[in-house]
Amino acid sequence: MADDSQAGKTLVTTGTDDAKVVELDPRLEEAERLRIEAVDRALPATVCIFVPGGGGGGSGVLISPDGYALTNFHVSSPAGSYMRCGLSDGRIYDAVIIGIDPVGDLALIRLLGRDDFPYVEIADSRKAQVGQWCMVIGNPFLLATNLQPTVTWGILSGVGRYQYPSGTLLEYADCLQTDASINPGNSGGPLFDDSGRLLGIVGRASFEKRGRVNVGVGYAISINQAMNFLGDLHSGRIVDHATLGATVATDPDGGARVSNILDSSDAYRRGLRYGHTVVEIDGRSVNTANQVQNVLATLPPQWRVPLVYMDRGQRISTLVRLENLHTSDELLEKMAAALPPPPPAPEPPREPEKQGDAPDQSDDENGGDGPKEGGPKLPDLKKLIPGRE
Repeated sequence: MADDSQAGKTLVTTGTDDAKVVELDPRLEEAERLRIEAVDRALPATVCIFVPGGGGGGSGVLISPDGYALTNFHVSSPAGSYMRCGLSDGRIYDAVIIGIDPVGDLALIRLLGRDDFPYVEIADSRKAQVGQWCMVIGNPFLLATNLQPTVTWGILSGVGRYQYPSGTLLEYADCLQTDASINPGNSGGPLFDDSGRLLGIVGRASFEKRGRVNVGVGYAISINQAMNFLGDLHSGRIVDHATLGATVATDPDGGARVSNILDSSDAYRRGLRYGHTVVEIDGRSVNTANQVQNVLATLPPQWRVPLVYMDRGQRISTLVRLENLHTSDELLEKMAAALPPPPPAPEPPREPEKQGDAPDQSDDENGGDGPKEGGPKLPDLKKLIPGRE
């Protein structure tokens, strides 16, 4: 137990006859203090999302004082056009969907009612390093019915990870891996560094096969990728991702060699041909087909980016305008196939309970991230917002 005479700077071990007093390293107390301060800075901008009608929910994070927030496409899509969002100050706001990125699993929403929302400081996720401390704040299992998010702490286990679509539209490229606990309902929420700056948007996680239980492998979309698409999302678009207009394969001797190319692509017009080796895209070195896709999938179409390739030993640098990964019809078709069913219709009003009938006290065990029958109820607005009818 703690020795009060030392004001928390010593620990007393008990359970044996020769109890010892152990001096606590002041650096541990300082680290704890800094961690608590970082959580306090990050917490107010974290959003708990609830889909009306029990259609699921998740998490989000405010990025500007006028109410714009980022979340996952797979969190916002069950909501239709609007949702309810709660902040840790105990208030609930209506929110509308502004723009969606179904390929990158991002959505931009806007909370209504204020122009002075708390918002996060944006970090440079390209500078993130394996082993650095990080934290996840959000609404796992939709536990935040009191609008107080859950905080988990861990390290960055990997950077620059690539997650294949695996038969779905969603593609996670150049993402961050963490062992901080991520569970259903954390989706769309923030991944912070140890100073409370935003590193990414939580998305996928690996779960134990017998149940949706975290096994210490979670992924976040890098905030740098999200910022690349922010302009298009603000414009209210359904956003696509980029392709070079060519496919590459990893050469057995090393290098990302062009295996096919469209003669209508800008890359072809700039001289890229079958058999050339791509060595840099957008200033980033690439040596495998995986690395090429890892860069391209973080970029919007129609951007002009630097491209460096090798042609018979000659290093050639040029600017290339990127192509759309999908046609408009193809994107809409795949997006429709990826959308979950709409939330269940509200139940008709129940007859007043007879005197002596006990109300239903069953616990809700739904976890969030998608529509579920009999899903979690919204917090009582009348209790949370004075004067709200």
